[in-house]
Order: sequence, then C-alpha cells, then structure tokens
Amino acid sequence: MDATTAMNQTNTLVTTMIASLTPEHREMATPCDQWTVHDLLGHMCGGVQKMAGGLQGQAPAADAPDFLADGPLAGWTAARAALEAAATPEALATTHEMPFGKVPGEMAVAVITADILTHAWDLGQATGIKHGISDELADFGLQTWMPVVPAEGRTGDGFKAAVIVAANAAPLDRLLGYTGRNPSS
Repeated sequence: MDATTAMNQTNTLVTTMIASLTPEHREMATPCDQWTVHDLLGHMCGGVQKMAGGLQGQAPAADAPDFLADGPLAGWTAARAALEAAATPEALATTHEMPFGKVPGEMAVAVITADILTHAWDLGQATGIKHGISDELADFGLQTWMPVVPAEGRTGDGFKAAVIVAANAAPLDRLLGYTGRNPSS
C-alpha cells in the first residue's frame, strides 16, 4: 500500500470516528498518558496541519492555533483537507524540512498517516467508537514505524517500550505492541 492510499483510507476512518463523538467524550482519558480525547484530537489535527505545511515549504507557526475551536469535526476536516491538498505527486517526490528532519514527501505522509492511524486506535479505546482499522492499514503503520522508531532505547517520550506480542499476531496487535500499546487492553 502506498502512502497516499493509506492516508486516504485513514482519513476516512478517522472522519467517521470523529463524527461519532459527543460532548461527553471530550474529557475522557486516552491510552496516551495525560491526554484527554480533546488533547488527542488537538495533537492529531496539529500534526496533520504541520505536515501539510511542511509539504508546502512552510515553517511551523511559533504559536499553534486552537485547531478545535470550531469543534472536533471541523478541526479534523480542515486538517485532513490541508494534508490531502498538500500531498501532490510533486510534493511526495521531493524532500522537505519537517519538524523531525529533512525527509522525502512520501515518507512524511507515511509517518503522519501511521501516527493518525495509531491514534485512531487510542481514540477508539477511549470512547468505545469502532476504529475500522484493516489488516492492510495496520501493516502499513507497522512497516512505517519500524525503520523510523527503533524498538530499542525508547525513553517513553513519544513512544513507550514495545509490548511483546506473538510473531503471528494480527497486524493490528503487532502495530499496537510495537508502538508501546497493549493490544489486549
């Protein structure tokens, strides 16, 4: 699966999840330490907006706006549209300065997609909303993270220590374990 296909599928499933949110979900705890659902959504929208800006050669703003000021769905819809517009074939084929370094556009889209995909599971765990992550998307996320975030030497800042899962576990369980999440929780 290429990064654009994964991005489009992930964006669609996240849009469906966010459209199902109610005000009662806002302050629920998530599997991400110290983040509520609102905080998680702000992170997701902000990350997508930063990546879209990077693909367009824009430096990140010093003070990030409140991406959720008009509500979670409006914030996500704007972020999603910005990324999809920025992920042109030309942008994917060139190198860009991103918050984590200089990378090819295709890799930048893959990384933000893997991040959003992983957080879709977090959102589902927090709210009980079904995430709809396919085996193919989960495998895409795992194959994206493995060369970018080594399993060894993690400090818990961004990624917790990997959780051991069976080698023949489902793709989503392997993705969750690799990103420091317990698939059985």
